[in-house]
Amino acid sequence: MPRFTYSETVDKAARVLFAEHRVSVSDEYGKCIASGYVVDESNDTMVRVSHRMPEPDLLDDDRMSDDEMAAERHRMVDAYATTLEAAGYTVARRGPRSRKPYLLASC
Repeated sequence: MPRFTYSETVDKAARVLFAEHRVSVSDEYGKCIASGYVVDESNDTMVRVSHRMPEPDLLDDDRMSDDEMAAERHRMVDAYATTLEAAGYTVARRGPRSRKPYLLASC
């Protein structure tokens, strides 16, 4: 079962993102089955926002390459940053050269 603890900070940021983006969907075991944003609490005043994608089917010849998946994550994290900044959040981008970038945001 995926973990979930309610946090007003996380809820507020998730509602801002939900208006324009899709939330990541997981199955009952926590495996990602649909791409989207994930919001986690970073500390009392900040949230960590990332883009989660299902693992590729290694037998599929048309699957996304690792570079394509990294580019998609960067594109979506940038879109999440734009949405949060427009809602008045202060956003710090982390991992600009990594395969799995994320944001730290505070309101």
